[in-house]
Amino acid sequence: MNSYGEILANLNQTIAYNPNDFKAIAHRGDIYRLLKQYEEALADFSRAVGQNPIYVWAIARRGEVYRMMKRYPEALVDFDRAIELKSDYAWAIAHRGVTYRFMGHRYYEKALADFSRSIELKPDYAWAIAYRARINDMLRRYEDALVDFDTAIALDRTLFNDRLSERGMLLSYCGRYAEASHCCQEALLENPGDNFALYNIAVFKTRWQGLVEAQSDINTARSALLDLVNSEARGIVLYRLGGLAAIEGQTEQALNYLQEAILLEDEAIEFARHDIAWLELRNSPKFFMLIAEPS
Repeated sequence: MNSYGEILANLNQTIAYNPNDFKAIAHRGDIYRLLKQYEEALADFSRAVGQNPIYVWAIARRGEVYRMMKRYPEALVDFDRAIELKSDYAWAIAHRGVTYRFMGHRYYEKALADFSRSIELKPDYAWAIAYRARINDMLRRYEDALVDFDTAIALDRTLFNDRLSERGMLLSYCGRYAEASHCCQEALLENPGDNFALYNIAVFKTRWQGLVEAQSDINTARSALLDLVNSEARGIVLYRLGGLAAIEGQTEQALNYLQEAILLEDEAIEFARHDIAWLELRNSPKFFMLIAEPS
């Protein structure tokens, strides 16, 4: 934070000396973007673009700010303009793909096309490969997602906070429960209190070996989650408690947990669409209503 403060102070001096230095103005906008001061970032990017209407970098960064503010139509306008000016701009193409990803399932194929195009332009673009893994996951192309996931991790192990548990989830979607469980056991070696890994192991074992065999793992996962129910992670904790209730056949409790989780955790709906904990509830009208996208 202090370094950003120093950079801002220097940029303010530069801009005060030369108010037409559009590069300095855009650079200040990018610092504001990194600080999540989005209104200030927008003002600077717009000022820079006003001074230089073909400043592709600033146009694309303004699009990213709009995306972070969930102003997706405006984000697309800027990304489209940046790509029109520079057709091989892999960063703008990939970030337009992320915009499509958050616009809902009707835009997933467009997102996939953008990620693939950006990777063609930059084959080692780990960030775009990771997002293509995510969109393939959402499109239920799990084997393709797994290939991209492994490629992304080989390039940059820091891309996924819970890489072993995330990989376990993808393996479970492919029905590869033994490998999925092994991934999560590895995660527990790194962090014995990892509630994501504990949850996954309980779910995978239920699908693989049955509820009776998994009951001890379910109880262990539930205990770990209940300890966190009043933490900042409450949304995802409630989601996972719902998943455990679902595999135990406690339908009403599971749906109540899910309903509350959706209010707190942006990704809960997407998780529930794929998570094998919810298999028996996929024909439930209430479950369908909870995970449905607005028309």
